[in-house]
Amino acid sequence: MNGTGKISLTELQEIIRDKLYEALPGFYWVVAEIAEMKVNTSGHCYLELTGSEQTGGKVTSRIRATIWASKFRSLNTFFTATTGIPLRQGITILFKATVEYHELYGLSLNISDIDPSYTAGDMALRREAIIRRLTAEGVMTMNRELDLAPYPRNIAVISSSKAAGYQDFINHLAHNPYGYVFVPQLFETVMQGEATEYSVIEALDNISGEASKFDAVVIIRGGGSTTDLSWFDSYEIAFHVTQFPLPVLTGIGHEKDLSVTDMVAWRSLKTPTAVADFLVGEVVECENHIVEMAESLSSAAGDIITSAGEHLASLLNRTTATARLHIRVKSEQLLHYTENLRKAGNNSIRSANDTANRLDQSLKHLDPSGVMRRGFTITTKRGKIIRSAADLQPGDSLLTYFDNGKASSTVNETNIKS
Repeated sequence: MNGTGKISLTELQEIIRDKLYEALPGFYWVVAEIAEMKVNTSGHCYLELTGSEQTGGKVTSRIRATIWASKFRSLNTFFTATTGIPLRQGITILFKATVEYHELYGLSLNISDIDPSYTAGDMALRREAIIRRLTAEGVMTMNRELDLAPYPRNIAVISSSKAAGYQDFINHLAHNPYGYVFVPQLFETVMQGEATEYSVIEALDNISGEASKFDAVVIIRGGGSTTDLSWFDSYEIAFHVTQFPLPVLTGIGHEKDLSVTDMVAWRSLKTPTAVADFLVGEVVECENHIVEMAESLSSAAGDIITSAGEHLASLLNRTTATARLHIRVKSEQLLHYTENLRKAGNNSIRSANDTANRLDQSLKHLDPSGVMRRGFTITTKRGKIIRSAADLQPGDSLLTYFDNGKASSTVNETNIKS
């Protein structure tokens, strides 16, 4: 301090630095979340770390930190080998650091070691928390409760066009040994890194807007590495999958572990090629089912036709026998009716002959000539037969016919009986 009682800023900064180093002489193991991380061309890693009272809670502290290049390469390699992921934004780490203070750059931490087991445990806890949350919300199995179309032909693909797994998937579908035709449509997506969550959710939203065009959705990444598995341990991605209106199949490419996204999907398969095989297998099963139904239908139809033929033959035999019996009965009835008719005809003719003979005898008996031979006469007046004395008047001229002639006479007097 000079004589005026004033000090320079540099002097104040040096006092702060000295007091900090005096108060905080050693190193500390600290828990913090990586909010930002940059590695420059020289290999030095610069981070911004944040702290909170609880996991995922409000940020209550923030500080810069540095991992010098001489440490960063080995620390990152060991961390990646142990946890399966590299150091990156968004993860919580337990690190060994000393407090540094620079007159120009202010307060920071110098990281010299990192305990990867803490991060692995923290990641597992976060993952379990996501699973517990989805389970409590009752949505874990919602996508699996959907029905997959018997012939899943139109496929929405969430992937990167540059991913080897995507090309394997497309080639496997296009060149399947059965010649089935599939229509995949790519929704270009970032499949690793910090943009993964936003990109996948955006793709799901875009597909949902035209869901009627598709039979299923596949999320494929490929590559086989487990380094980026944690990007799919995302509550937001998993929740979107559980609410999706179409079956979601995953082939993210992890041989050992399932991500939370895999766990909530309609079906999880290890690789993109396995997803393609599954889709082809579904169509094979559908075709076999159709063939079985056709064969069953054909067999049933054959049985029905055979049974109907046998029934028809039986009916024909019974009908023929019945017809013959009916004809015989009717023939006998016809013969009986014919005989009765013949007899009735003969009787009618004989009766008619008898009647005719009687009538002939009666006619002969009533013939005027025969009557006149028995002494009867016929008297006429002007050609009309006289049947009553009342028809005559005195002076009328009469003509009387006898069996052997006729005679004329004049009426002198009539005598009518009262």
